Amino acid sequence: MSILKVARMGHPVLRQKCEPIDPKKIKGPDVQRLIRDMFETMAEYHGVGLAAPQVHQPVQLVIAGGEVDDEGRTKFRILINPEITVLDEDSTSGMYEGCLSLPGLTGWVERPDQIKVKAYDHTGKQIEFELEGYPAIVMQHECDHLQGILYTDRIEDMTKFSFDEEARRYLEPQLDEDEDDEEERGDE
Repeated sequence: MSILKVARMGHPVLRQKCEPIDPKKIKGPDVQRLIRDMFETMAEYHGVGLAAPQVHQPVQLVIAGGEVDDEGRTKFRILINPEITVLDEDSTSGMYEGCLSLPGLTGWVERPDQIKVKAYDHTGKQIEFELEGYPAIVMQHECDHLQGILYTDRIEDMTKFSFDEEARRYLEPQLDEDEDDEEERGDE
């Protein structure tokens, strides 16, 4: 296994649409090695997800976390050729997102928070499942990479795009105050 170099914003691999992986090749040594190397790379950089183009491989493969099992451990899904369907356009969640390809930066992004995912797993089996909340957001972020989309493309208010440290210091406390004001006024 190897720790792979992570492509940073500006590298063209992050802006291209990725090629699907032939389902017959999923169990093969090349795809399986890429999966192992991506896991090791994600762990090294403390990521919650990683898409193949982030490690200079323009193929449709993502690892996405965010779900927690019954014992409190993070659960990761390996998805090949994923397809996402939004289940409720009106149900959205916003949060500060970061990315291993944009180290030290964060931005506020609103996304649908109920999705259905169809894909192949690491064994070549077709799977289908639904996600909501944080795991749905992580999944959408990683799958965006397969279309050449970065989370920065989804930021609507650029005043909420900053370095991590400044966001924690200046933006997040402001958000807490805004939420308190809304509760006092009864706003939703």
